[in-house]
Amino acid sequence: MKRIAWLTLIAAMLLVSAASAAYVGISAPKTVYVGDQLNVTGTTIVGGLTKPSLNPGFSTDVVLYYAQGTKSEVARKTIVVQEDGSFSATFDTTGLAAGTYSVEIIDPTQTTFGGSSTTMQIVTLVDRSESVVVQSPLNQEFDGTLDLRGTVSGIGSGGVQVRVEKGGAVVYGPEYIRTDATGAFAAEVPISEGGTYEVTFSDAKGYIGTVTFVVSGAPTATATPAMISASAPATRSAPAYFEVDTKSGTVTIATSVGIDWVIEYIDEDGKSHKVNDKGLLEPETAVFAARGGTVYVKVYPMSYNDSGTVRVSQAAPGLFGDAKPTTTQSAPVPVVLALLALVVVAVLARRG
Repeated sequence: MKRIAWLTLIAAMLLVSAASAAYVGISAPKTVYVGDQLNVTGTTIVGGLTKPSLNPGFSTDVVLYYAQGTKSEVARKTIVVQEDGSFSATFDTTGLAAGTYSVEIIDPTQTTFGGSSTTMQIVTLVDRSESVVVQSPLNQEFDGTLDLRGTVSGIGSGGVQVRVEKGGAVVYGPEYIRTDATGAFAAEVPISEGGTYEVTFSDAKGYIGTVTFVVSGAPTATATPAMISASAPATRSAPAYFEVDTKSGTVTIATSVGIDWVIEYIDEDGKSHKVNDKGLLEPETAVFAARGGTVYVKVYPMSYNDSGTVRVSQAAPGLFGDAKPTTTQSAPVPVVLALLALVVVAVLARRG
């Protein structure tokens, strides 16, 4: 009888121990590119249950280990279980060596998590930085643009995304630029000053690498900007067209007040832009960086009730997809004359 009693007691203790052990499961991607974030997620809900096996607010550490050869700790994050039983942690992989890593959740008592739990995941970090070969100089003289030329192996004509930062602030992008069948790319990114620029390359798979450029020199513009004024009547159906010959630097195009104007312009890369942020009481303004080429501008009233004659640029209408007029009106239409005063303010730096 005594032996049977002890066996019953041991069985009851085992059942209590099994019932008190919590389930925890962590998940992480199998492959991460060096420079991307490693996102670890987890849950404390098992099977078809809806209630977490750990109380919301429970916390412990998730550790990232380098597991290539000797196992060593790389980083540690604290997770907190939420109301729905979930938790998460994020590790920055910038600067880490390529290879095999493990992500593990720490059992604070060694008995908190049950045997069915998933407490470790293996992650492989892949370094793609060597696939970017930059052919433009890493040290450049300031001329208003940052010259980016090179190749990215393995992406073909899929395009590469570029982000340019200076002092932690993004000055360009992220924007995809074209690559040819060999992965070659070329772009001139407008910049307004010298300094150190960090250029980050990515593609549809994720982060590729970052290259540092140092630009020497500064704009040579004087403190007083050059101002050019041009006037022409304009209507909604007969816009005014202008060709603006720029220099390297920042260009500001502004209209007169009194009419709700719309400005459209085609930049040096052939991209169309439309600006209509102001009303009657403020000038409509478009500001953009230029490299010294020609920018085509189209201006017209927002309202169809404002009308007048228009002086036509012979090149610009076709670029905007408008029909070229065969003649220029010689007299005003007998309605209210909408007179445009176009001011081009160029804070420009000549190329070095």
